[in-house]
Amino acid sequence: MPHLKLLLLAFAATVFPCSNISAQWKLEVGPLVGISWYNGDLNPSKQLYNVQPAVGGIIRYVVNDRIAFRGGLTLAGISGSYPQPDIYFPESSPNRYRFNRELLDITTMLEINFFSFDHPNIKESLFTPYLTLGVGSVFYKRYTEDNGNHDEKPTFVLSLPFGAGVKWKATEWMNLGAEWTLRKVFADDLDLVGHQQPVDGSNPFGFSDTAFTHNNDWYSVVGVYATFTLFSRRDKCRDGF
Repeated sequence: MPHLKLLLLAFAATVFPCSNISAQWKLEVGPLVGISWYNGDLNPSKQLYNVQPAVGGIIRYVVNDRIAFRGGLTLAGISGSYPQPDIYFPESSPNRYRFNRELLDITTMLEINFFSFDHPNIKESLFTPYLTLGVGSVFYKRYTEDNGNHDEKPTFVLSLPFGAGVKWKATEWMNLGAEWTLRKVFADDLDLVGHQQPVDGSNPFGFSDTAFTHNNDWYSVVGVYATFTLFSRRDKCRDGF
C-alpha cells in the first residue's frame, strides 16, 4: 500500500507539474465611477453623446491568472432628445421631446485576460487588457397603458453586457482598472418616459414602433474602478508534489 501511494504521487508530479497545480483564488471588491449614454431611436449611432454620471460597485472572484468571474451593481443615467439634425420621423409632430431617466444595472460577467495577471510565480504579471461578457438585468420604470390609464411601473428587463478593459496591479492588495461595456437591452422603451408624454397621452413619435432604427435599445458605461483584496489563497507546490 505505501508503494502504491508513492507511485500515485510520482505520477501526479509527472503529469501535473508544479506550475500547473498551483492553486490561486481571490475575492475582490471596490467602487466604479464613470459616465453612461444611450443608443436607440433618438441616438442611433453616436457614442459619448448626452452623457450622464454612472456609479456602482464590483465584486470579483479570481479563479487564476487568466479567468475571473464578477458581479456588478451600477446606477446609470441616460438621456436623449428629438428632433436632432440627422434624425427624421416622417409621422411625428414637430414638438420637441426629451427624456432623462436612471437605470439600476445588475450584471454577472466573465473576464478573460489577454496576458497572465497577478500570477503567484511571475512578478512581472502586473498589467493586462481583458474581454468581459455575461448576462444582466436592468431595473427601471416602464411606461404602460392600461384601459386608457398611463403609468410607470418598476420592471426588470434582460440585458446582455459585454466589453473590454485594462487592469493594473497597483499594490499587493489593490488593482486599478478602466473599461467600456455595452448593454443590449431586450426592450425598446428606454427613450419613452411616461410623465414626459404629451398631456393627451398620445405618442406622436412612435418610439414603441419597432419599425424604426433600433428594435432594442442599448446603453454604454465607461468607467474607472479600484478593487481591494478581501480574501486570497495561493497553494504552492511543495517539493514538486
